[in-house]
Amino acid sequence: MPESESISLKTIKSALTLFFFIGAAAVFLTFRNPSEPRNSVWLGYSAERLALGIFLILLLILFAIALVVVSRKADKTLNKLTQLNTFLAQGDRLLFAWLTIAALLLFALWCFVFSWLFILANFRPAIGWAGIILLTSLIALTRSYSSTLRNRLPEWRARYRLFPRLSDLSKDQKHVFWLLCILGILTIVVLMPSNINGTADWNAFQRYGGDEYVIYPILMDVMAPGETFSATLYHRFIYEDYHYGYPFYAWSIMVLQPVQWLLGADFPDAVHINLPLLRIMVSVVPVILAAIILVYLFTQFRGILISSAVFLFLITAPGTMQNNQGFWHPDGLNLLFVVLTIYFLRRDRFRFGRNYYLSAFFCGLSIAIRLYGFFFAPAIAVYLLIPLFKKQLSLGNSIRKGLLFILVMTLTIAFSSPYLFRSDARQNMLAILNEKSGEMAEGYAGDYDPRNDYRPGWDAWYPAFEDHYVEMFCFFFLIFSMVVGFVIGNHRLTHLITFLWFVTITGYLIFFVAVKSTQYVLPALLPLMAAIFSLPITLQDWQSAAFYKKKQLVTAAWITSIGIFLAQLIINLIKIAPRF
Repeated sequence: MPESESISLKTIKSALTLFFFIGAAAVFLTFRNPSEPRNSVWLGYSAERLALGIFLILLLILFAIALVVVSRKADKTLNKLTQLNTFLAQGDRLLFAWLTIAALLLFALWCFVFSWLFILANFRPAIGWAGIILLTSLIALTRSYSSTLRNRLPEWRARYRLFPRLSDLSKDQKHVFWLLCILGILTIVVLMPSNINGTADWNAFQRYGGDEYVIYPILMDVMAPGETFSATLYHRFIYEDYHYGYPFYAWSIMVLQPVQWLLGADFPDAVHINLPLLRIMVSVVPVILAAIILVYLFTQFRGILISSAVFLFLITAPGTMQNNQGFWHPDGLNLLFVVLTIYFLRRDRFRFGRNYYLSAFFCGLSIAIRLYGFFFAPAIAVYLLIPLFKKQLSLGNSIRKGLLFILVMTLTIAFSSPYLFRSDARQNMLAILNEKSGEMAEGYAGDYDPRNDYRPGWDAWYPAFEDHYVEMFCFFFLIFSMVVGFVIGNHRLTHLITFLWFVTITGYLIFFVAVKSTQYVLPALLPLMAAIFSLPITLQDWQSAAFYKKKQLVTAAWITSIGIFLAQLIINLIKIAPRF
């Protein structure tokens, strides 16, 4: 860090002066209007308002004292600023300080906006004051250390990037990646006619029916502007139908927001534009992204033929195809969040760094949208126990890491589902959840069920697996491949996490759920299906035992895997052919 770079005394004085006057305005606004007479305890104000006002006045006094001290003891202040500069110059502290202030600023902005919805309005002046303090601090830090931030940004970006850089991939891996992107685009093009079906007008949409016809009016109500800012916020975040989590509606809003700006009042009736966009961007694209990540996890993009075969295997499964054709639903997003949870946990590799907490973040999003993330509990527990048994992590540290995972996951759920902060919305959500739990356990009342499908148990579930994903010969081969993958080989962690996830969520579905909706199985079986070539890849890569490196064994594994792959692929293609 250049010696000339430091927060100046003038900057500190200007900031403290600004903080003082903004704080005085915040105190004035806090006491501007009296409380309701029934809540008044002194001078027309409630106890809560008085406590808040006293706290703000104390802060105002502290800022006044700080301003006086800085003005009268310039030398001492400069010494403290030198110490601060030395502290920020060490390692990546400047980056973390900047990110911390930015995160707090976003939180203050979030609180300020929601003070019109569920945070007490009396806190609005205080929140605004805090936001101005944080914004000023961020600007001061950025301007004072602009050269360091600019020069070290490429280094920080490389060190803390979320996904591998394209340049980190080998030439062959890049070819595979770009081929999968092309295949993904072709998938969207091929599926476009079926995703336009039933969207010509409202009458066609009504005849098409299904869940979309129930969900679409809810989304339109969510996106409808209210008569006041508070009413608009209520529409956006308290959507009153909690069968699907808010991240589903939030992503749908982002997809359609440009259309709403362009069409104005005609926007809700533009089903010929809105529905195809929702089907492609909310259902199809997340599944394609999840499939590409799964291909990377289980093949490392090792070859064009193998990687494209796995991608084709995942995309052409009847259950995947049903999700991707004329079906705007949250399950594609849920699958993507599940796969990203696995990806970041595998990428962390017991280092318990940013990837570990990103895994917790996506696990929280899966819970927020469909509750599926809860079923990662055994996988996370085993992930924490492995370094504990290897003496790489103490019991106390293991517990702390687990609690931090839960904390990040919980915060993600809370802040991605703002309705949870309102008691009436929570009660409504719990009532819907209770009703839905009964339906899942017993089936939909009044539905025609000639095959007696509405019952839990293996006998009831395995036909659903065969109808929409894989036959039993392939199902048990995939399980065997997954087990071999986490017992031996170079990618045991990937196979272990995926296997524990699969066993937990599939076990829950089999033994506790009666409804056999295709999309429920998508996040469970698609990660399993990605292991179609895991057996030969594992045996081929493993370097620890000569027996498993024998050419005949590896060849036999490849022949078996390819044979099962081709048999299941042909079956699936025959099943999905009528859909086109």
